[in-house]
Amino acid sequence: MGVATRGMVGAEYGGAASRWARIRPGAPDSMDNSMTDSCRTRRDFLKGAALAPVGLAALSAEGSVLAQARELHLTAGGAGSRSGVSWQHAFAAAQLQTVVNETMEPGDRLLVGGGTYRGVALVVSRGGEPGYDKQIVGVDLGEGLPRLCGDWSVERPAVGHTAIRIEAGVSHVTLRGVRIQGYRIGVHAPAVPGGAARTHLRLDDVRIEQARYGLHLANCDDVQLRDCVVRRYTKHGFRFEQGCDRVTLRRCIADCSEGDPSWEARTELLPFGFFLNTSSIPHSAFLFEHCVARNNMMPLQQASFKNGDGFVVERSASGVRFVGCRSLRSQDGGFDLKARDVRLTDCVAVGNSRGFRLWSAGVLRNCFAGWGNVGLWVNGGPVRAYRCTFHEMADAAVVTDDAAEQGTTLVDCLVTAAAAQRNTGRGTVTFQGTVVLADSDDARYPRPARDWDGLGNHMDSARHPHKGYRSTLRSNSQSG
Repeated sequence: MGVATRGMVGAEYGGAASRWARIRPGAPDSMDNSMTDSCRTRRDFLKGAALAPVGLAALSAEGSVLAQARELHLTAGGAGSRSGVSWQHAFAAAQLQTVVNETMEPGDRLLVGGGTYRGVALVVSRGGEPGYDKQIVGVDLGEGLPRLCGDWSVERPAVGHTAIRIEAGVSHVTLRGVRIQGYRIGVHAPAVPGGAARTHLRLDDVRIEQARYGLHLANCDDVQLRDCVVRRYTKHGFRFEQGCDRVTLRRCIADCSEGDPSWEARTELLPFGFFLNTSSIPHSAFLFEHCVARNNMMPLQQASFKNGDGFVVERSASGVRFVGCRSLRSQDGGFDLKARDVRLTDCVAVGNSRGFRLWSAGVLRNCFAGWGNVGLWVNGGPVRAYRCTFHEMADAAVVTDDAAEQGTTLVDCLVTAAAAQRNTGRGTVTFQGTVVLADSDDARYPRPARDWDGLGNHMDSARHPHKGYRSTLRSNSQSG
């Protein structure tokens, strides 16, 4: 029997096309500040030659012949015959949903040209299959990556549309290099009680701004989010519900206000950067690597307790780890973690009311909390902190509450310019090899600064190199 070829599209373009079309890699710390003003009508930028599909002989798991994968093209206004075979005959934005759900087959890649896509709403109802993702990839043709622009307003945050919705049961979909602005929800996978879970979703370099929720995902397993950025949201940057399992977030950023007081005056109650919500179906196996939560503030709350957190994990989650993450300037908790046995390594909390809040058992290694009220707040346990630094805490480095009955232990830690502990309940705190300095000058920090962003050796003690947080240990945990 003859075997038709099915191509896995190469990562780079070949031939003449490579000289003018490229997929721009993500660099989330730069955060593409031009995006805010970019949602306006622009002419389509079209030129170059057609990109030919590439074929590899393959069979499906059932042994049936697989069709040839294709590289399709789409621009805001379309071009030529609008057949998608090349940029000169690109599909138009009005065809997007039909192309994704009816034209594309597993393994196909849709190249979406840069430009403004005003009012576009995509519902993905058909995905790929194992080994053959459906790929939707933004391409910079000379004027930036594609921008989906909606009409959501911060003045009416509960009203608006969703830019990209992923239906129940969809699997093996990759979304890369897309900009979204002005939607109530940027990317939404709604809860599906009793429905099939979505699996193997991958989002790379997806950036969302001016939204109520950036990414709101439920019933999603085997998910990878890399270099995704959500900024200027009123509620949550990244939200997970209803049994999401085996999820990795790498180098993702949630910045609620970018430090703009006028935006903070309009955020809603409980602004969170990353949120694993309470769910009837538990979450499991979450890994946060080198993610950043910033400016989760809501200063105009009327209640005496004002909430707003960087990273929030509720009790229905398990197997949650943080590596090299930073939470900067939150109304309350930098890391507010209720799940049992959380693990934090090389994490930094600066400018939060309470840097690390643990409601159950957990371990911190080489972490830093500074310039807040409390460094480590415990209402469960046991909690152990190894080589952590707590600096300039108005209340105390460690505070234990009523349920902290199993003890908190600090091993080889460094406490500077702060009381070492305060017990508000029955919890006990044990210090092993920990140094407490009333005067932070005695620690000889290289560059202590209240606005420190958590990078560099600013808070590596020269006097006590074997105590507390060290940036050199953190740099060894960096991953690609």
